[in-house]
Amino acid sequence: RLFGMRPMETFIEDFEAAVDDIESGSLSMETDFKALKSWDSLAILTVTDTVEFEYGVLLRKDDFTQSATLGALYRLIETKVGR
Repeated sequence: RLFGMRPMETFIEDFEAAVDDIESGSLSMETDFKALKSWDSLAILTVTDTVEFEYGVLLRKDDFTQSATLGALYRLIETKVGR
């Protein structure tokens, strides 16, 4: 499978689908995802799996800690694609 970056909008849609109780279209690149009510260990695992499947990138705990917003997480994934 050839991995590459998907558009930001698709990344947000994937994130919304991966995390429970998130209304479609309710998040943006400025969203502080760690402040979401449903952000928990299951959400971390689901997002990690989604990113690995869609982008070929394995996220670590530090990657979530270092990213303040969905935009920051997206940009971090961008730097890791194809490594």
